[in-house]
Amino acid sequence: MNHTFRVLALLAAMLAAWQPSTARAGEEDTQFWLNAIATGKISKGTTLTLDATQRWRRDDKVGDDQQSIRVTVEQQVADNTRIGGGIMLLETAGLSEIRTHQQATFTIGRIEARTRLEQRFFDGADRMELRLRQRVAYIQPLAENWRASAGVEWFGIMQSRRADKGRSTEQWRFQAALTHRVNKRFDVGAIYWLVSFPRGKQPERLSHIPQAVVTYRF
Repeated sequence: MNHTFRVLALLAAMLAAWQPSTARAGEEDTQFWLNAIATGKISKGTTLTLDATQRWRRDDKVGDDQQSIRVTVEQQVADNTRIGGGIMLLETAGLSEIRTHQQATFTIGRIEARTRLEQRFFDGADRMELRLRQRVAYIQPLAENWRASAGVEWFGIMQSRRADKGRSTEQWRFQAALTHRVNKRFDVGAIYWLVSFPRGKQPERLSHIPQAVVTYRF
């Protein structure tokens, strides 16, 4: 129980520290995301995951707050390999994005690598956007019912939603997380993302995104 209180205290500290960044004339911003996840096996080797997020974004240049819900189904096809796909709906101030994805995840010891291909459909866009994501993460047990992880993910635009735009690197996402297993059913955790958006000859734009996550296993 003391471990649970420590994690809750950490999440409270993250909320208290959440302040908008004014550095570099709007080239950095700070957000806060709250994630709720439910995951479990629906048949032998098949896992269903439902996740919903509320994303508070406090810089008008970045955009309005967002809400999302995603459904993913994965199948274990080998000891260290899962494949799957799903669909996501994201709402931003009345504008919608529908996103389908396919992915393959490989584990080697404590290292996990994931390749995800996304098809993104935006209100008013010229066409579907095609995005490739490549993530590598390392997971480290810390103590009983505690674990930490760190990783990096690359986002590449293979086909832009705009007809006049070509391929590009959309962002780099650097990730760190601390997770506590409360009991057989529930995990709680704290996540931090540093997201870099390359902008050609202009300075990169940075987003700082602390997050709180609650996971239920059914």
